[in-house]
Amino acid sequence: MDLSPRDLALRPERTRGHRVTTFYTKPMKPRRGYRSSRTPSAGISVLSTLLIALLWILFTGGMQRDEMIVGAAVLILSSLFLYTVWRVEAFRLDFRLADVAQGWRIPGYLVSKNIEIVKVLLKCWSGRGGARSLYRVSGFKTSNSNPRLAARQILATLYTTVAPNFIVIGIDDRQSRMLFHQIERTGISTLTKALGARTGAKRT
Repeated sequence: MDLSPRDLALRPERTRGHRVTTFYTKPMKPRRGYRSSRTPSAGISVLSTLLIALLWILFTGGMQRDEMIVGAAVLILSSLFLYTVWRVEAFRLDFRLADVAQGWRIPGYLVSKNIEIVKVLLKCWSGRGGARSLYRVSGFKTSNSNPRLAARQILATLYTTVAPNFIVIGIDDRQSRMLFHQIERTGISTLTKALGARTGAKRT
């Protein structure tokens, strides 16, 4: 924890004829809202549990008795894991409603990207070309000290990668770059731009 000038008291003293300035630290009050270990809120806990349960049902494709028994064990272990990570992880995320709400663009985004895939298939069948493997890099607004920008990276990766023609491989915080893969060269979507991507993608 950093000390501000107010937390230090300068007291001049004399030691064997020499003037010495000694720094004394004042007792520091805990910051408002500071907790030594985090505990997830009830809302986040319930939402995470419901999401895990939903993903399990989608993964198994049914609600048979055996599947539900195994799913209950998976749900308990996953919830305990998330709870432990939440308490010890110091990394902060700030999900804003305006950023999460960018998900409303996903249906139209999927339609446009699937059309691109169909065009690639038609080229393959007609012998005029085929799918390519393009690794591209674009700018992305990042910051190690901004929890909202960190949350935007997660949303951009999640939302953008739902389309088969735009797979986000990773986002480099230090260079503010996003690496992604495409089978057909296209521009960056409005959805991804709204979450921090910048135009001017380059091929690698």
